[in-house]
Amino acid sequence: GMIEAGASTYAGMLPLILKLNSSNSLHSKNLTSDQAITSSVKDALRLGCLAVGFTIYPGSAKCFDMMEEAREIVAEAKSYGLAVVLWSYPRGEGISKEGETAVDVIAYAAHMAALLGANIIKVKLPTKYLEREKIETENIESLPKRIEYVKRSCFAGKRIV
Repeated sequence: GMIEAGASTYAGMLPLILKLNSSNSLHSKNLTSDQAITSSVKDALRLGCLAVGFTIYPGSAKCFDMMEEAREIVAEAKSYGLAVVLWSYPRGEGISKEGETAVDVIAYAAHMAALLGANIIKVKLPTKYLEREKIETENIESLPKRIEYVKRSCFAGKRIV
């Protein structure tokens, strides 16, 4: 893909991350959120990448399949000394549109990525909306407090979020 076009130019100068799965904008919004595996850990090694990336959709009907795929990729990447970035974007039939960025849902999605072994976790910025949990609202009133709440959900801040 795109990284392959420039990898030989930038390998060793920029820390390259190869994203191993992808969706597309033509995928019907009426279908379950999912992504296709489009690359491999071996491709990342061949291209001189320092890390691999993978997206999971906690809450999607495909979330368990995505988590199992991520678990295998994380184990393989770490066996070669590569870092792992997991994008954890909640969505699916059991989550409202507003809930996709709810602070409690984002924190749990980040926690799931940490449990899968991510070194770096990418989530959307959390809003103060609560989908499921009851949290003291003064602890989530400001964006910095919400971000801290999400970071604490990742082994008490022991992961980069």
